Amino acid sequence: MKLLNVEAVLDRAKGIHPAGSKAEVLKELDDKATDYAILSHRWGTEVSYEEMVGLTKMEEQEREEVIHRDGYQKIIKSCERAMKDKYKWLWIDTCCIDKRSSAELSEAINAMYRWYQNAQVCYAYINDVDESVFPTKQDEKWVKSNRWPEWFMRGWTLQELIAPKQVEFFNKDWVPIGNKQRLAPTLQGITGIPRSVLTRGLTGKRLSVAQIMSWAADRKTTREEDRAYSLMGLFGVKMPMLYGEGKNAFRRLQLKIIKGTGDHSIFAWDMGVVPLPYGAVWLTRTLRTGSVLAEDPSDFRRCGRVRKVEPDDFGDKLVKYIEENEIGNPWYIQRNLKKISTNPLHLCRVAWLKWRARSLSQQLRTFTVSNAGIQVCLPVIPLPDSPSHFRAILACDHGGGLATVDLVSSGSSFDRIPGTGSTFTTYPEFKTLPLTHHQDVNEKRREFALDDKHASYYGFSRCGTYPHEFRGNAVTLPSLTDGLIVIVYANNDARSRFAVGLGYYRGQGWVHVVCAEHSSPQEEDWTNFGRGAYHRMWKARTKHAQSMPKQEHTYVHRDDHFTKHAHLPRSIWAARVVWGRWEMDNFKVMVDIEQCPGCCDGPCRWTGTGNDSGDIDMPGLMKTVPGPYLLRVDGWEARFDKWSGQLIELGDYGDYSDGVLTRTGNIFEDMRTLGIDSEDTTSSPVVSRVSGWEWPMRDMRNRGNVAVTHSAIEDRHLALRQPKGILLPANDSIVLLLKALAIRLAGKHLVITVIQCSEFYEVDRDGKRSDSEDDLVSDSVEPSTEAGMLTPLCIIASPQVWRRHLACVQRRERFKSIREHFYTLVNMRQLTGTEAHHGSVNKRNKDGAIMFFSDLFGLKYLRNYTGGITLFERLPLMIETDSLSEGSVGTAEAYYHTRQS
Repeated sequence: MKLLNVEAVLDRAKGIHPAGSKAEVLKELDDKATDYAILSHRWGTEVSYEEMVGLTKMEEQEREEVIHRDGYQKIIKSCERAMKDKYKWLWIDTCCIDKRSSAELSEAINAMYRWYQNAQVCYAYINDVDESVFPTKQDEKWVKSNRWPEWFMRGWTLQELIAPKQVEFFNKDWVPIGNKQRLAPTLQGITGIPRSVLTRGLTGKRLSVAQIMSWAADRKTTREEDRAYSLMGLFGVKMPMLYGEGKNAFRRLQLKIIKGTGDHSIFAWDMGVVPLPYGAVWLTRTLRTGSVLAEDPSDFRRCGRVRKVEPDDFGDKLVKYIEENEIGNPWYIQRNLKKISTNPLHLCRVAWLKWRARSLSQQLRTFTVSNAGIQVCLPVIPLPDSPSHFRAILACDHGGGLATVDLVSSGSSFDRIPGTGSTFTTYPEFKTLPLTHHQDVNEKRREFALDDKHASYYGFSRCGTYPHEFRGNAVTLPSLTDGLIVIVYANNDARSRFAVGLGYYRGQGWVHVVCAEHSSPQEEDWTNFGRGAYHRMWKARTKHAQSMPKQEHTYVHRDDHFTKHAHLPRSIWAARVVWGRWEMDNFKVMVDIEQCPGCCDGPCRWTGTGNDSGDIDMPGLMKTVPGPYLLRVDGWEARFDKWSGQLIELGDYGDYSDGVLTRTGNIFEDMRTLGIDSEDTTSSPVVSRVSGWEWPMRDMRNRGNVAVTHSAIEDRHLALRQPKGILLPANDSIVLLLKALAIRLAGKHLVITVIQCSEFYEVDRDGKRSDSEDDLVSDSVEPSTEAGMLTPLCIIASPQVWRRHLACVQRRERFKSIREHFYTLVNMRQLTGTEAHHGSVNKRNKDGAIMFFSDLFGLKYLRNYTGGITLFERLPLMIETDSLSEGSVGTAEAYYHTRQS
């Protein structure tokens, strides 16, 4: 190791800087044969090895800049302290390693724990402590580092605290504030490291891997890889430095540890559990699935009490685990507050398992690592209703008995999964399993593409997700186990909330909606509702998965979608969810709000609703009318219908039947009526390149500007000269417009794409023109609005937002009567002037409305018990408002206009 010559450094700092000085400030020495001090500190503006060696050769201005750095002053103060303590040599990581050499850097990092361990004293410089006493309690001035000095939250300082025999602490002015031996109780509270380790080191301690990892759980490093590299010395392993590998460094570290120890606790990460407030379900802290190795030291945060179980003790611990969890058929009796098994078969089976654990003690401690996985012998219990799921029992104790992890077979190996919450009742069996330690993450996950922008049109917005946060419009869940995330939507003005759950359960994706049963104050935190919805859906996940409609994986059924809606209590709205699948087991989910047509009292069943999987971008979910002519638009295949008769334009809508669209309007005309600039770039149609079949064109001249399409139904080929595709833009502006028009245009169809060309004609299979020279253009097609262009082909679609549930006629008539009688009562107080002469008519109307609501709510029966009820007689006096009517209710189109302006 290269050590600073304390005397040479201080002499040079006193002002003697001859240009050709031969003073050797750094010298290569043997750490085992040299007495030296060592520095532990937080990096700031430091001095490098190159600068330290060449300081006297620098220009004066450059030298002045270096010696005024905090890092240089730290070197001088450390040397002064070492000189005072009679040490000739000092090591500081910033200036004693030539980081220009990757070999030297790698060697230093691998040897650093030993260097700190062999030092006579370590000076721990705490630069953010002003007081002359060591801090014994947390303080808000260190809020960025968990309210302790930052030195205690850094990754590298962990080994710098444990390895040295003696550690002296100094504040920012280099005033001594204590040493490790005297401060051990305080340091244990700050770091979680036991006092015995602080005072006597790791030698001879029977500490588990998980426990040591827990000390590093909350520490940070500048480079992600250093979270692993800073722990190598604590576990006595060495490995090359590969900066840029990211989290793979921590994976490599764990594999190195596994090869040198038989400690099962390395698999016991994330042992902490968090109870939901409803008490029925316990969930693991993470929903991560896959590798049995942890991703980061923070996964061991709650493993401070995990202890290794020695092979000779494992059999007894396993028997205790079986008894405490009532595994098998014990037939207990109670005697002196103790359960005693009376089943002889159970007792024999338990005794055999105890003997088996002792006979396999060597196999239990032996790990074999290969590309296929980590081979390890473990007692496992299969899940009764799923033979591919197991609970593995580890040879380590977390303070409440043996630790366990849940596994699922993924083919050639076993993946770790979050705790299933299932009850395992069968006896464990000893099996040698290959455990996954590296995998392609994409193979183990399923994606939900979420489209919820429609929900905002009635004032609802996404206010949060539970149990973890995600951003954007893609939700990823594990495919090998149970996954669930809940998205909460709210309209605070209407005090209405609902939650949509996206889940994956044993190979089946599912969606469910939960509505708030009671109105909540606007300021109430949404998380309580989100937790409750998560709890309810998690308990019923089996039922929800089984209730999902079945979808085929074949091409014919790839556009199957299903929809259902749930009425939001105390409102005229319903939450509508549309569910579809693409690419085998990835899913599309659209969340929408619609005015409830009066067809339900609660959640409806799933009903089929076709939508295309969508090669061409569309403004929302659409079901296109299948046409016979196949073309490629910007490289994507699409089927078009040949249009004849009236002129058709992009954006036309109307009633579609038997291949005929009866035009009733155009969305671009509606935009102009609403005062929206249809020429704006966000609303302008998209022009796309069109191509067709290649093989019929080999004999055609000028084929570069001709596309040929084929109709399989009519066995005809159509040539289009200078074709171009005109599409509706698939952006939020058009999606918003379609949503705003949804009520008025319910059930209508829309032209979403047209093909324009200068001429079109039929050709045979060889590409030769089959019509006459005098009949270049079909007389049945009218010219486009664009000069010289024709529109022979188009795509007509049914937008999902324009499809509505059929209303219950009786229920709508009932709502109509309620509104009419309510307005009669409310407007009674407004009668003045000549209207007062019609008192008898008004009285009859009033009495009729009161009688209607009395019958509706059963008030005539309550009068027998409570006396007269005058609520509806007093209603006009209770409402301070102008005359109300149904006409005062705004429309979605007006809302759209407001949003745009």
